[in-house]
Amino acid sequence: MKRYFKKLIGVILIIANVMSSVSMSFAATTAGQEMRTQVLYLADIITNDNFMNENVTRGEFARMIVKASKFKDSVSYYDSITAFSDVDSNNEFAPFIKIATNEGYMTSYLGGLFKPNDYVTYKDLTRGCLALLGYENADFTGSQIAGRYELFCSLKMNDNIDKTINEFVTKKDCVNGIYNTFKANKKGGNSAYGPSVFTNLSVNKDGDLNATGLTKTKLEGPFILKRGEAFNLAIPFDITTANIFINGTSQTLEQTMRELNNIGYLVYYYNKTTKTIYVYKEGTTLESSTLVRKGYVNHIYYSASDTITPTRVEIDLSYYTLGSSEVKFAFSYTGTIHVGDQIIFIYTKNETTGDEDDSTDGDIETEGTITNAYIYNLKY
Repeated sequence: MKRYFKKLIGVILIIANVMSSVSMSFAATTAGQEMRTQVLYLADIITNDNFMNENVTRGEFARMIVKASKFKDSVSYYDSITAFSDVDSNNEFAPFIKIATNEGYMTSYLGGLFKPNDYVTYKDLTRGCLALLGYENADFTGSQIAGRYELFCSLKMNDNIDKTINEFVTKKDCVNGIYNTFKANKKGGNSAYGPSVFTNLSVNKDGDLNATGLTKTKLEGPFILKRGEAFNLAIPFDITTANIFINGTSQTLEQTMRELNNIGYLVYYYNKTTKTIYVYKEGTTLESSTLVRKGYVNHIYYSASDTITPTRVEIDLSYYTLGSSEVKFAFSYTGTIHVGDQIIFIYTKNETTGDEDDSTDGDIETEGTITNAYIYNLKY
């Protein structure tokens, strides 16, 4: 009973920690530009970080604003005929333009024109972002432009944007405007807009976005890349055009390969939609409560009631519980990992001291639970 109670308390504490934690990639209390950009990558609102300081066309902005709306999953490329004579049905932004104008996120011009190649102004950005929150023309008296700008600023949606109302905005400005919109409350409500559209997005206690849940649902991994292996063959898209982050910091492919050669291995996740690769070095991984390590297997232990399925391992004189059935099989008699092997493993660390394990030699304190394990076998 005592052991069960201690385990129960441990589980509760771990759950509480996970619920309140922020991904290693998003750890800053005040969101920096890289963090803001990553959030919009994961949400598929922007597709790359190229040309962040260049102006955005109206066609490009239509895609951004719709991808940030409740219609993000309702875009039909088979229904791309618009009412505008200057927007061909083959235009890649046509379905987004149709939704953006129908929903009031953007306006058109006299004569049935949309002008998709013209640049977006700050007043266009304020209109689109406020429309996402539910604001309409009737909410503003007098000058619509001035009224929207005043509300935009009062809601602090202008953070990190330094433009006058008629100036063209850059991709960076749009990222900041939409990110700030995600944090703002919906019209007439007291809850943030972002989590209402992206259910795996939340606002942390510091008022910034926690994209841990969004990251998990969008990423594939973890995978291991070892020195001597071809990174381009392991990624299902053109790696030369990928956005790469190492421990949350943007890096080039060349910098990533240098890290690989220096360390010997890297853990990585990727997002096929945004063509983004998240790389982690030893000691870090996707969540603050999860770590990656390398070490030698000293012993493999089995429970007293089941001598076929391993339950715990000793690696470099520290003990770890085995998690999934796949991990247990890897350490079993017929698995791929044996005593004496050097392995790379990912584990969820214990948040309490003295977590116990049922094994043949009594209660043992463990460092955490292994979720993934790989034979190292370094290549040169």
